[in-house]
Amino acid sequence: MDPITHAISGAALARAFPKNHIQPKHLFFLVLLAMAPDSDILLRLFSDTVYLQHHRGLTHSLLMLPLWAWLVYSLASRSIRQNPVMPKLIILALLLHICLDLITTFGTMIFAPFSDRRFSFDLLFLIDPLFSACLLIPLLAGLIWKQQSRKLSILGFALAFTYLALAYHNQQQGMALARKAHPDAISYHALPMAFSPFNWQLIAKYPDDYDRAAVKLKPEFPGLSPLFNDAFVTSLLSTKISAPNHIIWQTLPAMHTLKGTTQLPGTAFYAWFARFPVLLEQNQQFIDFGDLAFGAGAPGVRSSFQLHIDLTDSDPAIPNNSNETSQPRAWLIWRGNQKSELTLRSAPFNWAGSHVSD
Repeated sequence: MDPITHAISGAALARAFPKNHIQPKHLFFLVLLAMAPDSDILLRLFSDTVYLQHHRGLTHSLLMLPLWAWLVYSLASRSIRQNPVMPKLIILALLLHICLDLITTFGTMIFAPFSDRRFSFDLLFLIDPLFSACLLIPLLAGLIWKQQSRKLSILGFALAFTYLALAYHNQQQGMALARKAHPDAISYHALPMAFSPFNWQLIAKYPDDYDRAAVKLKPEFPGLSPLFNDAFVTSLLSTKISAPNHIIWQTLPAMHTLKGTTQLPGTAFYAWFARFPVLLEQNQQFIDFGDLAFGAGAPGVRSSFQLHIDLTDSDPAIPNNSNETSQPRAWLIWRGNQKSELTLRSAPFNWAGSHVSD
């Protein structure tokens, strides 16, 4: 979930649950605390790879939550420690952050450090302004009708839960469409897409490939798409997003179908990181892999977190006249021109890493 929504949730929590108004500085403290688990972004100071390994890890673990809550309370100011409601609010703020991340598609290691499995319920796109508005609008209304601010914030959470119920219903509808089209698949997934709770990516998994499609469950509902230019909308959805009665399916080979993959740099890490790793392109110069969860393979989409392996690139540290042969080099393409070299030839953890979704 995006930082703004986390901040809004902290403010809504501060207004909804205490029976009496808390001090503004305590509200601001809860706003910051609701964003605090994402402080693991500081790991990027070491390397992008280290950040990806541990993002949504220890700071997002349910097992570590009591420790973080105790640590926050211990280091808090005296006025916060003297407020009898703050211990519960500290726990709730941290738990709310974890829950909001769980409903997106990225995945959260809620059992770290004992497991690196990344769980997700795949209900919301990473940034969903409509969901955020469910919390924000009643919160702002409380600034006008201050006597009703608590009831309005509670209403905000009720609206947010209603939105999630709608998303769950749409997700199940999407999975039913995938089952109908591919009754012999191993598993089915419906991942939320941008701009509308009715935009979904459908995935049918087979032993050696994936079938995927983008669908608008309610084509007549534009959502937030009209607020943006067509190029930006296409870059997040697809040029081939279709109505439920005319779904356009694509078949993409699974990453493991390429022989010798495990011998290449970065592939073990990527197989751990990616939920639905697929082979996008292969020739004598390079190999490209992508993750369906981040838009890989969808026509017109600028996907994120692709793995590019250059088979001809050489290490600049090796002189041109050296007898050493060049080795393949792996690059994680975040989005656009941002990339990080991957030198790992094994998975980052010793656990059996996999991604679990609802």
